[in-house]
Amino acid sequence: MIFESAPWKGEVLQIANKLECRYNQKRWTKQSYFLLEKELFLGFFCLRKLMESNKVSTELQEEKIELAVYPAGEKPITLLNQHKFPELYNLYKGDRELISYLNVCNQFIHSSIFAPFTPSGQSLVGVYIASDWAKKKKLYYITLVKIIEMFRSVGNNYPERFDIQYHDKKKKYVVTSS
Repeated sequence: MIFESAPWKGEVLQIANKLECRYNQKRWTKQSYFLLEKELFLGFFCLRKLMESNKVSTELQEEKIELAVYPAGEKPITLLNQHKFPELYNLYKGDRELISYLNVCNQFIHSSIFAPFTPSGQSLVGVYIASDWAKKKKLYYITLVKIIEMFRSVGNNYPERFDIQYHDKKKKYVVTSS
């Protein structure tokens, strides 16, 4: 549980700024890919913790974004071949899917496939991602612009009102914030 959200949100906004610089990055080394991976995983972990701690509005927690999604091919995706993901998914039969902010966070946090898309080795454009569970059926692609947008929307969201109600069926308190 997060007690004070401001430092977490400040961290998310700093990561968004770093990611924005990566859009114009022209040289990619092993170290820069490592730092990108760390920034994304830390950022999405922060987003999920903030949402699960009810530190952002219910409306934002329920927000969905549209991502490109590619179906898995016939060949099983395993630990030994997932690095060859372009051969395992039908990248020519992409579709669109609305998924929640929380689901996007989980794709990164539980990722089995994580591949930054830097055409010609320059300018980060987006990331191919699939959690250990999702990879069996589909591969997601999220643009860097959408990632930054998510980080900034959560980082700048400060609910002013909280309502707490106990639900007998769920046997727990449910918090809504606005």
